[in-house]
Amino acid sequence: MEARGGSGAAGPPRGPRRGREPRAAILRRVFEHVLVADWSARADAAPAAPSRDAIWWHATWLGEPRYCRTQAEAEAEILGALRKAPGRVLAGFDFCFALPAWAMERLGGWRRLWAFLEQRGGRSPAEIAMELNVALGGGVDGPFWGFPAMPRKPRPYLWTEFRACELRMKAAGLHPKPVFQIRGAGAVGGQSLAGIGVLERLRKELEARVWPFEETRGARVVMAEVWPAVLGRVPCGEAIPDRWQVATLAEALRGAPLPAVAAEARAEGWMAAPAGVLRRA
Repeated sequence: MEARGGSGAAGPPRGPRRGREPRAAILRRVFEHVLVADWSARADAAPAAPSRDAIWWHATWLGEPRYCRTQAEAEAEILGALRKAPGRVLAGFDFCFALPAWAMERLGGWRRLWAFLEQRGGRSPAEIAMELNVALGGGVDGPFWGFPAMPRKPRPYLWTEFRACELRMKAAGLHPKPVFQIRGAGAVGGQSLAGIGVLERLRKELEARVWPFEETRGARVVMAEVWPAVLGRVPCGEAIPDRWQVATLAEALRGAPLPAVAAEARAEGWMAAPAGVLRRA
């Protein structure tokens, strides 16, 4: 819901490709309607009264941001909203869509990871993280950590933990956390393992495309990874940062084209962000 960070990546990050594109190609990646969801991996229901650190989502065609107490409630509401959307929609979700490229290669690509996580719906992120550690060859040595069986980051930490997009954000002065951290301040791993399974169901129900893994031309719903923290500081008077972030980011992404991306993004993902955010590095 907030940050993503760590160390150990090899080589400099590669950002979006340089060079001019035909205007028609750029316009195909522009969306008039945007939905942004700030996810939560909490096992229990959030408080009845709208609260921070819970699931919030906002669709530009629906008015006020929505608050959901559970993942199941959010999935049903978002599915209904996307089915009734007045046009083509960019649907942004605040968690990692994939792991670093080396891990995606071992797991067989994003489709296998998404199917794996959908099949484990109802299991805790900690259980899934341990299973993935075994599949990735680390076992008790990671790469996932921050859960009861592995509360602290293993030392030495032998894994490349950042994706190219996160290295790009770090170079721009932002402070991402790695997907391998399950819990702790700003951790995104738990909600990624919980949220991807939900997205796999939505993807199939809506025949949606997933950017940047798939060609998005002609798709009515395009899913993309977002990070509301790129907006900067939340206004002082806002009691629930999540509510402000989803509404503000959704409006900021209207009319902003999805960037052309480098080759590694096809394996490990990239973030949709307001124009210029990831070009500052």
